[in-house]
Amino acid sequence: MLSPLRITQPHRLLDEHPVFTSCDIDQARAQVARIFCSHGLEQTDPAQQLDCHMHRVALGALSLNYLCYGADVEITPGCLSDFYLVQIPVAGHADIHYGRQHAYSDTSTAVVLSPHQPVAMRWQADCAQVMLHIPRALMEQRSAETPDEGSAPFDYQLALAQREGPAAGWCRMVVDLARNIDVNGTAWLRHEAAVASLQDSLVCGLLALQPRAQGERRPAVPAPALPRHVQRAQEFIETHAEQALTMADVARVACVSERALQEGFRRHLGTTPNAYLREVRLQRIQGDLRAAAGSGVPVALYEIAYRYGFFHLGRFAAYYKARFGESPSATLQRH
Repeated sequence: MLSPLRITQPHRLLDEHPVFTSCDIDQARAQVARIFCSHGLEQTDPAQQLDCHMHRVALGALSLNYLCYGADVEITPGCLSDFYLVQIPVAGHADIHYGRQHAYSDTSTAVVLSPHQPVAMRWQADCAQVMLHIPRALMEQRSAETPDEGSAPFDYQLALAQREGPAAGWCRMVVDLARNIDVNGTAWLRHEAAVASLQDSLVCGLLALQPRAQGERRPAVPAPALPRHVQRAQEFIETHAEQALTMADVARVACVSERALQEGFRRHLGTTPNAYLREVRLQRIQGDLRAAAGSGVPVALYEIAYRYGFFHLGRFAAYYKARFGESPSATLQRH
């Protein structure tokens, strides 16, 4: 009889969204393959007992996953082919090989697995990971819409520092998202604008971490003689603030690249398109709260926040207080 090795999982996330739990290696392989892709899965220490947990939440075209095996395992999916997979350990460690690259992945080092070269991994029994699944087609579409980020397809550098450097904030955002779902649930997923905003933030944030070849320069963007594209962007944002908007959408309507849109807003408005959209949405929310307070009809603050694309309630409250000098609930009480 196997002597079970019980690994406590104090960092287990997305518990309310289980995909499966299993102590059987074949079942675990089949269930994970159903979500990601076919792969080899072998237990490397027969004295341990598998205790596999997988949880998953869909985020538009993306998905946020939690996975642990509870035993030492070797995972060999080969080439991922049609998706990118960001693996962020929240406990334990794993050895990751991607093509000729190798990374020792732990709570200070995440990895990005690109679709193009073979992957082989060894997870230790105490390893638990938050994993962001991004379809290759979406990543390449967003890369093509953002000329500064280079031409698709591309391979990421395997390792991402979780605790320092430019990737730390992005990795923290992904893990914080899982924790926020555990605390506040997924009601906001019913709101198209919130999901689209989140998806765009995650994908564009990851694209911004793409390493550039040495000496590569961003293309210079000439300042337009007349900022007509800025006016078009303003009108579009103000008309569609309650809808699912990405900067690619705004740039398309303004008939310029995202880079030119950013430069136009900076030069002529002293802000960014995202900050301008946030300002418009905050103004609308304040108006809605005042109207609700005046009518005496009870309202749920989170419903209003989600309607305008604020999926993280703590950040929403901070933005609101910084803009208006009081909390959203205070606005409800004062008017």
